[in-house]
Amino acid sequence: MRGKHWGLALVLSLAPSAVQAQRGTAADEQEILDIEARWAAAWNHHDVAAMAATYAADADAINLAGEWFKGRDTFEKSLEELHSGKTKGSIWQTEQTSVRFLTPEIALVHVYVNSHGDRNPDGSPMPPRRVILTRVEVKRKGQWLIVASQATNIVPRATARANRETNPNASQSRDAAVGLGRGPGTSPLAEYGFTRSRGGG
Repeated sequence: MRGKHWGLALVLSLAPSAVQAQRGTAADEQEILDIEARWAAAWNHHDVAAMAATYAADADAINLAGEWFKGRDTFEKSLEELHSGKTKGSIWQTEQTSVRFLTPEIALVHVYVNSHGDRNPDGSPMPPRRVILTRVEVKRKGQWLIVASQATNIVPRATARANRETNPNASQSRDAAVGLGRGPGTSPLAEYGFTRSRGGG
């Protein structure tokens, strides 16, 4: 019986260490927040190379139109096209960033963004929009990099519901996906599940 008690005590003593092993350090979290600050600064200076540098060479990126770019070079080319036209006057504001470590070297990151200054093909201004980015970031050789990223437009729930009801195949249509980003309205961050967040740059 005494042996069982010692065994239980050992398990309980190791449990905090096991939990701690799933957490990154404060320095790691700051490096991840710095990635988002660098991305925002690069976007606002339309520095495509600096934006691409926050991604791993084998990264996957899905943009607001649902296009899937496999590899940093492919994604960088899409950014060059974007910043020579539609977003060459765009301003990116990172409102909040949420970091959750899956392991000490893998983090799930959600970024809440407000942007304005985009232009339609005819040059007319597009309305401001809100976006949530879902990213997976990995620490490789001491450096944190984005290995996967997906952008999603934020719209009021009623607008999203109306789009689904009137066009059930909208998720399969690139044009419909882009159109969702033009819906009006605002929504508090908490409505979208951001309860453990940090301010961004």
